Amino acid sequence: MTYSTPSLLVPHSELAPLQSFRLLCPGPVNVHPEVAAALTSHEFSHREEEMSTLLANLRHNLLRVAGVSAATWAAVIITGSGTAANESVLSSVGAHGRVLVLQNGEFGARLAQISAHHNETKVVEHAWAEAYDLARIEAEIDALRPDMVAMVHHETSTGMLNPVEAVGALCKRRGIKLFVDCVSSFAADALDLEGAGVTFASTSSGKALASYPGLSVVFGRHEAFAALAGRKAPCHYLDLFRFYQFAEGRAQTPNTPALPLLLALARATELVVEAGPSQRVARLRKLNDRVRAGAKALGLELLLADSAARSNVLTSVMLPAGTNFDAFRLGLRDAGFVVYGGKGPYEGRMFQVSTIGAVDEAVIDEFLVAVGNVLRRTAKARSVA
Repeated sequence: MTYSTPSLLVPHSELAPLQSFRLLCPGPVNVHPEVAAALTSHEFSHREEEMSTLLANLRHNLLRVAGVSAATWAAVIITGSGTAANESVLSSVGAHGRVLVLQNGEFGARLAQISAHHNETKVVEHAWAEAYDLARIEAEIDALRPDMVAMVHHETSTGMLNPVEAVGALCKRRGIKLFVDCVSSFAADALDLEGAGVTFASTSSGKALASYPGLSVVFGRHEAFAALAGRKAPCHYLDLFRFYQFAEGRAQTPNTPALPLLLALARATELVVEAGPSQRVARLRKLNDRVRAGAKALGLELLLADSAARSNVLTSVMLPAGTNFDAFRLGLRDAGFVVYGGKGPYEGRMFQVSTIGAVDEAVIDEFLVAVGNVLRRTAKARSVA
């Protein structure tokens, strides 16, 4: 897809003013007013008591949202996107070991690219939106005997949920660590980290936790973090054991964190806890069901026919044949909405709608009206041409 970029040589006074949109893309998201207020609510040093209190409460609430015990699990917070958390795990835990990556979309491929920088990496490739072949995965595990298996829970490039529980069972029987990228599924799609046999999981602030982007989180079992002691991580900044040491021993971070983002994420996570994590999952499912029903009412086809394979976070909708995605996207922008287009084999063929963040049924209904209007205009333009 193509995006218009203003020339860097245009004087600032001549640039179009920034404007806000209703973000129906899978991050960044529109945030709750209390999250926005929290961003600039306090000023203090990151090496003082206030920081330690903030971090301790945030880590505690993240574990509550994850549904795991602080006696068994820990959460460490990294200033960086979800990819930073993923690289921290793959570089620190893999540390030149053998990693088997499961791929059926863009973000599985990204895990493989990151791992290849640090580890002996083998990829079990599937087509985009293809369900995992568990028999093939089991055979590859037995052939490679990896130190860790890495996979994506919600493959955002298609909206597909992958079977963490089934893969976890394969790993657990063999004593193999399982790392799950939950960047866009955490707090949106139900997942029992403990029951599924997950060793490490990642997420980020700007997805379903509905805060601003720029922070990421690694969840892991205490014993798995402790096993990293003495292991030389290939990356100083993303040394996962250092984050764990500072968090557990000092209620601190090893490097200067993005304090305003921590304040915002703390309030966003409190809102999830206050609403109830399971109730939040149900609410997101209901909103996405509304999007899917509305798309079908407009005569549009969904990418994933199997409802059980769809995330609560995202709906991938096929565009009518001949529709130009960029014209469609710009039409929605004129109506105040932002959506993303398809990637890889679906580039130019579909659009994606996410309902994480400060979105309600009224916004969805207004959006669906806008989609209908834009599609009618683009169809009319094609007929005239």
